[in-house]
Amino acid sequence: MSKEGAVSGASSAAASIKLRREPRFIVDSMLGSLARWLRMLGYDTIYAKGWHDSRIIEEAVATGRVIITRDKGLYRRALRRGIEAVLVSDNVAEALAKLGAVYGIELVIDPDRSRCPLCNTPLQRVEKLSIRGRVPPRVYESYDEFWICPRCGQVYWRGGHWRGIEETLEEARRLLSRFQRRRR
Repeated sequence: MSKEGAVSGASSAAASIKLRREPRFIVDSMLGSLARWLRMLGYDTIYAKGWHDSRIIEEAVATGRVIITRDKGLYRRALRRGIEAVLVSDNVAEALAKLGAVYGIELVIDPDRSRCPLCNTPLQRVEKLSIRGRVPPRVYESYDEFWICPRCGQVYWRGGHWRGIEETLEEARRLLSRFQRRRR
C-alpha cells in the first residue's frame, strides 16, 4: 500500500512536499517471525525462506524492496550493489524499533490495514455471520470483529493472544523512543 493524497489550495511550499511511499521489505529466512510482524503491521513483506542470497538480492532489485537480514555477508553484498538493507538482531521488539527509527513504520496494529501473516495478502473485514462454522463456537460467541485472508482463507480476530502482541509492540515503542532520544 502506498500513501497517496492530494494537496488542494495549499501553498506552493506545501505542494512541493513529496509523499513517501511505504517501504516494502524482503526478509531473509532467519527472520520469519519479523516477517509475520511486519505483515500484521500492514507492510508488504516477502519472507525469503530457503532462498539463496543471490535470489534475495535480485528480488530486491526487481521489486525495489528493502532487505532485512541478520546475515552480515548478505547485508554487505546488498550495500555494495546499492540496495537498501538493514541489519537487525533476532529480537523482534528491537528489530521493529530499528525499522521504526529508520523507516518510520508505525508500531500499531490496525487489522483493517494488516496483511495475512502467513501469505502477505491484505486482510478483509468480514461480517460475523460469514465466518460461522469457520472458527470454534467459543470464539464465534466471544468476538464480534473478524478479518479473513481472501487468498488462504485464514480467519483472524483480536483474541487472547492480543495482550502479548500489545506487550511486544509497547516494548518496541519504548526502544524506538530511546533510539530517537540518542539521535538528538
